[in-house]
Amino acid sequence: MDLATRATAPTTATVHRTGRLRTGGAELSWHANRTTTPVVFVHGSFDDHTSWDEVVPLLPPGVTAVRYDRRGHSGSSAPGRTVIHEHVGDLAAVITELSGGSAHVVGHSYGALVALMAAARHPELVRSVLVHEPPAFPLLTGDPVGEAMRDAARSHVVTVAEYIEAGRAEEAVALFAEQVAFGEHWRELFTEPQRAMLAANAPTFLEQFRDPDHYALDLAALAAGPVPITLTVGTDGPPAVRRITGILAERLPAAAVRTITGAGHAPHLSHPAEFAAALAGHLERVRLESVPVPGAGG
Repeated sequence: MDLATRATAPTTATVHRTGRLRTGGAELSWHANRTTTPVVFVHGSFDDHTSWDEVVPLLPPGVTAVRYDRRGHSGSSAPGRTVIHEHVGDLAAVITELSGGSAHVVGHSYGALVALMAAARHPELVRSVLVHEPPAFPLLTGDPVGEAMRDAARSHVVTVAEYIEAGRAEEAVALFAEQVAFGEHWRELFTEPQRAMLAANAPTFLEQFRDPDHYALDLAALAAGPVPITLTVGTDGPPAVRRITGILAERLPAAAVRTITGAGHAPHLSHPAEFAAALAGHLERVRLESVPVPGAGG
């Protein structure tokens, strides 16, 4: 992790702060609301920090919501090739520099993979994680039904990458959103400016696609580690990622699972109140589990 400089002092008792953080050669644009319990939000592919706009106002009192644009997205730069290991390093830097060295982490889709990797590699920084439908497609290997889902999704993603390479970013976003992530009504989730933002961030998706490690997860480290995990899943999301969430629940028996009825792959957009409630429940569970039991330990 390369911390070139501290962009600003860590978040203090202000309603909203913004800044830029230099890390690993990139500059990350960050935003923080409220105070005390720090929660860092990591967005998914094509997206940026604004995807959490409807969730942040619904968080419990006393939560510091730290959001940032992942490198190569919107307000953040991306020097050279962008791979998931750099995103994990960026998240570690955000926690270290902006959250006092420890934070709960919330991740969506690709951001969920980043959050889980950070929990496996930096348990001293990550208090807990709540992740929504991480696309860990290698977990479907050996599952005949799952492999068919994986192959169908990959065929679409290959075409998405080809569109981006050909300069057809808007078509790439539409194909990815409709066939891979959000379904045929995806335009109802995003305003026209947001759809333009997704297209502008398309080149970084191409870098993710080319990264051989972008789906890798160290499940052994997560299962044996101290970081509490909650997996959220929508009832109406893509079948592949719902199946992946089920496999993760089996492989991580200590993880809690929260189903968001009626939601798909983006509950923070379609069902922000329900997603915020899931996060509040997760934080309360973690708090209660960390409270010492009277008389324990002799």
